[in-house]
Amino acid sequence: MPDVEAVAIIEPWNDVRELVRRCQQGDLCAFTVLFERFQDRVYDLASTILEDQAEAEDAVQDTFLRVFRDIAGYRHKSSFETWLVAVAVNVCRDRLRRRKVRQALSLDWLGARWLARALGHGEDPAELVQREEHHRSLWDTVGHLDERYRLPFILRYHYGLSCGEVADALGLATGTVYVRLSEGRRRLRQMLLERGQAGRSGKRRKG
Repeated sequence: MPDVEAVAIIEPWNDVRELVRRCQQGDLCAFTVLFERFQDRVYDLASTILEDQAEAEDAVQDTFLRVFRDIAGYRHKSSFETWLVAVAVNVCRDRLRRRKVRQALSLDWLGARWLARALGHGEDPAELVQREEHHRSLWDTVGHLDERYRLPFILRYHYGLSCGEVADALGLATGTVYVRLSEGRRRLRQMLLERGQAGRSGKRRKG
């Protein structure tokens, strides 16, 4: 168990690079501070991908176990936060492979504001979602994007990572991230258009 007084000395540090350096030297107190500082962000990401609170909590533990195991090899080519996101994404992917879940990302709770940004519109979210039924339909549509498009969307538009950081986190070329974001936006617009047309057609038949 890390010494409480030693942790208290480390806690005021704002320099993540120094914490990482201490961790690479085997300092458990520094590792405790890193865990406390970033565990909520990792949990948020894992719960978004896995759709299961208990499994997300396990993923947090697995992520930091991997960080503890591999941090000696971290070489600051990207920020520690980006490297940590990459570790967390890989942990979640391993869990998804084991349970063979394709529909991995639930976006119901994210709200419409970042989706409007992703689609390149400036509308008020209220203009996109006029009724609760439409709101649910909208996020159901987003959830049907293929995982290779959903993950870049979440990391770019919800977590605010740059395209370069998304590339580092997912192990992709930056150009590939741009392509997937663009294609994801195109597919999303197309699905929304098709759903809107189907809805109007259904209303005409009822009329």
